[in-house]
Amino acid sequence: MATLGANQWGKSEVRISKVLRGDDNDEFLDLTVQILLSGDVELAFVEGNNSAVLPTDTTKNTVYGLAQEHLSTDLEAFAAVLGQHFVARAGIESATIAVKQTRWQRLGPTGFLGGGSEGRTTRVVTSSSGPAFTSGIEGLVVLKTTGSAFVGFPRDEFTVLPEAEDRLLATSVTADWVYPVLPEDTTATWDRVRQLMVDHFFDDWSASVQHQGWTMAEAVFDSVAEISEITFHLPNQHHLAVDLTRFGLPNDGTVFQPVSQPYGDIRFTAHR
Repeated sequence: MATLGANQWGKSEVRISKVLRGDDNDEFLDLTVQILLSGDVELAFVEGNNSAVLPTDTTKNTVYGLAQEHLSTDLEAFAAVLGQHFVARAGIESATIAVKQTRWQRLGPTGFLGGGSEGRTTRVVTSSSGPAFTSGIEGLVVLKTTGSAFVGFPRDEFTVLPEAEDRLLATSVTADWVYPVLPEDTTATWDRVRQLMVDHFFDDWSASVQHQGWTMAEAVFDSVAEISEITFHLPNQHHLAVDLTRFGLPNDGTVFQPVSQPYGDIRFTAHR
């Protein structure tokens, strides 16, 4: 006999944009929202009874319906409003709201330039105990041509990687951090965390991708008291030196082959 385990339902990839009109400058928000609900919907699975299943189309429309009044640059606040709206309904026990904001570069008071991979993220889980906030960044692509090394690693019969006292280092930063207490200004805090990551990636010498990530985590903890935990995903985007001696040319360490796959996959969580 089958029994029902954990389950969720909702809507993913809900696209919404909004203009925030200002006296001097407009702001433009470009978001992708995911809504996942959980509750007592066992009868929908085992008997085909949909009386407790809020339509996923309704969850999508709720994003649009609440955006005019509640959507601002404070993504965490908007996600919390959505979560509280759904949890207030009978039969819904928790709501997980994930938001990604695609960044646009300002060009004048009302103009914006897009096209980048970088995004601001937030995930708010709302239940009877209240909201829990996780914020983050993804697609922050950074590269430095010097200031990183990788030496002293173990070797075996399959190790052919040469040691590098100084090397090119590139990664696409994904990071998520936990707010036990939400900052008064979540947007300013996010901007501050991003700048700390950028500054310490470029300014700090590192002995590995792991070491580079750790210097960034320490910088965040040192400067942003509201964050208790931060998780990094740092894929090493390899640029492999091309051996030009095969063509009768000297190697001067300036010509590389970018390799997208396979890539070094480095992940870790740091706690305060």
